[in-house]
Amino acid sequence: MKLKKNNRCLNPIYRFFLISHGIPFFITGLIMLLEKSFYITNPFYGRLIYFALISPIFATLFVLFYFYNKKERRNYWYSIIDFKRITWKWYLLILSFPFLIRFSGAIIDALFTANIFQFNISTNMNFTYAVILLFFGPIPEELGWRGIALPELQKKYNFNVAVLFLGFMWAVWHLPLFFIEGTYQYHLGLFTPLFWNFMLGIIFTSVVYGLIYNKTNKSIFAVILFHYIGNLTGETFEMTFNAELISTGLRGILAFSIIVYYIKKKTSLW
Repeated sequence: MKLKKNNRCLNPIYRFFLISHGIPFFITGLIMLLEKSFYITNPFYGRLIYFALISPIFATLFVLFYFYNKKERRNYWYSIIDFKRITWKWYLLILSFPFLIRFSGAIIDALFTANIFQFNISTNMNFTYAVILLFFGPIPEELGWRGIALPELQKKYNFNVAVLFLGFMWAVWHLPLFFIEGTYQYHLGLFTPLFWNFMLGIIFTSVVYGLIYNKTNKSIFAVILFHYIGNLTGETFEMTFNAELISTGLRGILAFSIIVYYIKKKTSLW
């Protein structure tokens, strides 16, 4: 019993990332060996990697049932369905922020560059795709990233370290998608400006997710909803390359402001 208590202090977050990242990276590497190529062209293999990327759920279940007691597990599941934790102001922010940040990027691009205003609705968007976006991304990821990883990291580190480290790990977790022909990430290219824009955007947004999670009384539902609205907005509205960069820059400014806020908050307690 004493050994398990010590493990609880040392191992949950390491075990979580070992599973969440180990599964997709191992399967991606194995498929690369089978195809004898860094890029995955076989659709069946690509679907295997997509399945492997629900790994945050496996990591979550492992941590929940190996490290958490019954009360902690009950609190975890309740935080997914307790909608009252979120005030109407935070609901408004969650529902509007992803749209506003992208729309602002498109407006600034049109005002200060030679580009015309572009904020077009994608022809690929439909009801079925909108439903798929909920179950492949927001739910399996947020049950782990903010449901387990963030609170565990915040037990050991301050907010800023926790959200930035999680943002880095979250960005790295997406790497297998850059090697699957036909994915959104594949078309961005590896180590291109769009690649770095994508990766930095994830790190910046991780800070915003952390703020929402903490300010909504650790509501997992809040971050699932925010993740879904962000993905839905990104997939629905098409912008210019400059507007994408500007949108990421705006998220970076907001992330920096949140980090400064938490630094001042910590200083005020001394």
